Amino acid sequence: MNPLSPLASRALDPLSSLKRFFGNATRRSDRREVTPGRAPAMIEALTERIVPATFVLNSSTLVVTLAADESVTLTATGNNDASDGAQLSLDGTTWTGVDNAPTILGNGEEVLRFANNDRNVTQVVINGEANNAVTLAETSAPFASELSITLEQGDAITNSGAFGLLNDKLTVVASGVDFTQSPNGGLSLGDRALFQLGTSGDLRLDSSNNFSNGHLVWVDGNDVVVVDNDNVQFASSFINGDLEVRSARGIADDGGVHVLGTTTLEAGSGQKIDFDHQRTRFVGPVHATTDGGDVYLEIRSDDLTLGAVNTDGGSVYLLGNNISQTAAIDTSNNNGTAFGDVEASSSIGGDIVLDHPDNHFDAAGGAHVVIANLGSGAFNSLSVFTKGDLDFIDVSGIRIQHELSLGAQGSVTTTNGQPLTAYGLTTVTAGGAVDMYHASKLNELAVFQSSADAMVKVGHYDNLTFWGEVAGTLHVEVGRNLILGGGGDLTLTGDQDAFFATNETIEILDTTVNLGGGRSEFLINDGAPVVVTSTNGTGTLFVGRDGEVTVSSGGSVRIGAGSVLAGEGYVNVSNGGVTVEPTAKVGASGEASPDNLGISGDLTFGAGAIFVQEIAGTRSREFGTMSVDGTVDITNADLTFDLEGYTAQIGDRFTILVATNLTGGFRNLDENNQITVDEVTFQITTTTSMVRLEVVAVAPPNPFEGIGVYRSSTAEFVFNTSDVFDFDPNQYFSVVFGNPRDKGFVGDFTGDGSPNVAVYRDLTLFLPIPIPFDAFFIINTSPIDDFDPDSFVVTPFIGVGFEQPFAGDWDGDGDDDLGLYRNATATYVAANLPPIAPRQTGLVGFDTIRNLVFGNPSTEQNPTDAPAVGRFNASYAADQIGFGSQGRLYMADIDIATLPAGNTSIDAYAIPSPEFFGATGDQQLNGQFAVDSTGLDQRGIFRAAAATFSISSGSQPNIIFGQAGDRAIAGNWIGLDLPTTESQIDLFFENDS
Repeated sequence: MNPLSPLASRALDPLSSLKRFFGNATRRSDRREVTPGRAPAMIEALTERIVPATFVLNSSTLVVTLAADESVTLTATGNNDASDGAQLSLDGTTWTGVDNAPTILGNGEEVLRFANNDRNVTQVVINGEANNAVTLAETSAPFASELSITLEQGDAITNSGAFGLLNDKLTVVASGVDFTQSPNGGLSLGDRALFQLGTSGDLRLDSSNNFSNGHLVWVDGNDVVVVDNDNVQFASSFINGDLEVRSARGIADDGGVHVLGTTTLEAGSGQKIDFDHQRTRFVGPVHATTDGGDVYLEIRSDDLTLGAVNTDGGSVYLLGNNISQTAAIDTSNNNGTAFGDVEASSSIGGDIVLDHPDNHFDAAGGAHVVIANLGSGAFNSLSVFTKGDLDFIDVSGIRIQHELSLGAQGSVTTTNGQPLTAYGLTTVTAGGAVDMYHASKLNELAVFQSSADAMVKVGHYDNLTFWGEVAGTLHVEVGRNLILGGGGDLTLTGDQDAFFATNETIEILDTTVNLGGGRSEFLINDGAPVVVTSTNGTGTLFVGRDGEVTVSSGGSVRIGAGSVLAGEGYVNVSNGGVTVEPTAKVGASGEASPDNLGISGDLTFGAGAIFVQEIAGTRSREFGTMSVDGTVDITNADLTFDLEGYTAQIGDRFTILVATNLTGGFRNLDENNQITVDEVTFQITTTTSMVRLEVVAVAPPNPFEGIGVYRSSTAEFVFNTSDVFDFDPNQYFSVVFGNPRDKGFVGDFTGDGSPNVAVYRDLTLFLPIPIPFDAFFIINTSPIDDFDPDSFVVTPFIGVGFEQPFAGDWDGDGDDDLGLYRNATATYVAANLPPIAPRQTGLVGFDTIRNLVFGNPSTEQNPTDAPAVGRFNASYAADQIGFGSQGRLYMADIDIATLPAGNTSIDAYAIPSPEFFGATGDQQLNGQFAVDSTGLDQRGIFRAAAATFSISSGSQPNIIFGQAGDRAIAGNWIGLDLPTTESQIDLFFENDS
């Protein structure tokens, strides 16, 4: 193959000039004969005299000095004396100096001819005073003298033809001057070359005719481009810009090379790239390409940043304080059947990050990733990823001080080399098998493996915390203590078997261990219990549908305080049993719906332990049943239910516990053996073998609405759970949702009777450049008393942000929809929503959108208090919209559900009782605050300046709650349980005065 691809704009026959060079080495070129002697004298004014270039021969050193603006071209026609040697041709001026025939001739002529035989003239020095240009043209015979070019404030140095040096050095000192080549240019070095161009001069040896012949090159310049047909070796060099080298053979450093910009290296077939000098530094990324050769980038005193590295089967050896990537490493050969290795080391124990998603050093093709001690026996952190399989080898016993991350699209293996040692979190991500059965020394291991057909094997000689997601068969053995969970959930997703073995203890800590639907075994050599513990979270052992867990060697399971045993599978502890400590929970629970949990062995509840069952209905798999093949002791245990989604009917019956033998009774039943949960009263019947329950009473939901406030500055919603007619200002809880400066409000958007919080966000408050439609709604879909800030839906853009949002039911389906009031046009936008499920996430659109013009814009002369929402007409399916004015409430007297989409102007209005209530500037807050046989709303107001609520019904209380500037909210939250943790707004009332 041709190792050098011609650059664009270069000649198609890049070697033609060199062929002429060697072919004419012993012949003179066809050229104009130069007649010795001075040019004819001319009479000229002194001020018009041209100062000529000068030359002088000092021993065997020819020194030429160019006056300002002069240009010179250097050629050679033969290896003889001045008549057939080398020539320096001036452009437009003549030489002055002392001729020394036959060594040097040229006084008064444009051409200076001198001997080119490596005897009479052994060194040529070209000095330029200012704005000079030097051209190295074609040499028919090799230039036989050492060549030195020094330009002060020079113009350019150009290589225009095949210029060869015999056995001599080339030195160029020209700060700020570019050294370039024309398409037919070419340099053939006979000894070392020095290019000192300063921080702004470029060296562009980009002709494909260059031969460095293995000689050292010193470079001091800005951007450097070298294209060469031989080995390129850099001596000490400082490159202020980018370095680009393309060689038909190898590329190496023989001194410290310092590159501030991007480095791009391309070596020839089977040749290597080798930069390993102790003073070499690459500040920018390094791109390296070989055709089967190895790449050595070993930086001993600085960081190494890799660009694209492609070796076509060669290996890569890396060393740096810290190593990172901006592009991928690919060591595959052309057909992807063989791969080179990747070896990495840190000089001082830094970070090695080789995790680019397009890395490709596949172990299936023979590649290994090796870490070694070439400077430090400890790394701070290490991260590796490859396409295909990863074979990771530690040959030096490296200690990873913090995180270790190994990833592959295929399998990950660490069993070759020395055991891994990592003191922080070790993360393994694999699409295939994981083999870490090598007695590693890890503290915490997280495995994320996605193939159900592959196996995960982990061996560890000491304590280990293990978690992650595993689809395949799992085998974990540790020498001492095994913690499952701890750092995160452990989920077996593929319903495959699992085996956990240890010599001391197995603990499920603070998180959920979901063993899925496969067969799992716990083996503790001394028969110690499997312990589920909660210290900074809720430890949960969950067995999936059709799953089976066996505790071998007489072991048992202990559910610690605050922890959970749940699931829909089978737990086999026939010898040791299950013990449930106070506040711990046990119950049948399915991932998607209630289900049954079986236990083989005794089940013992401690005093205050909790037996909890899910009930969603009366049919199979709508409620959970626990079946125990052994004795169950429920003495002084508590019974409770999860009734989410259950609509209770008097007479509903359930069997929730079946046992071979049942002793004791639940302590939280009343004297009639009844318990009430979420307004549903159950009659509990306990026999010697089962627990049955029957619904005997269902309390109607609380119809009354409570009050609260929204504080925009802190994005906080505060709900007072006391009755407005028996108000307790200290009975409240809060949630935080959205961002400060959002506009918050509440509504029942999921239709389950539980209020939801929502915000209207104006993006112009957060973006530097306004956009045409820049506002939208965010609706939290979780209940306020079981709040999840991550459960929310987002609407499309609607409005421009300065509108006031509100909620109302515009179609009579029982779910609240969205509304906006635009004062400038007295327009109420009623936007219907599609059905929204509790805890739904994602995007939701709009159904019918109505633009309703009602009343007049609020002005200083005619102020109104809008918007108002309420239900004051029992014959209407939808809620009504309106506004307050001078203490009156004007409600649109029309059923919005009957109106079409689009624009409607409404004139009819009704004034609810009492006719006068409140004053101008009050916020209208209508709701069902008291018993009303009609089921309609009553009037209420909130005076923000005084943080005072006034209710028109009942005893007409005036209630101070919140702070001045808050916005009032009302909804069905009276009687909700207050959170057991401290309120999120401890200082909520601190500034009240």
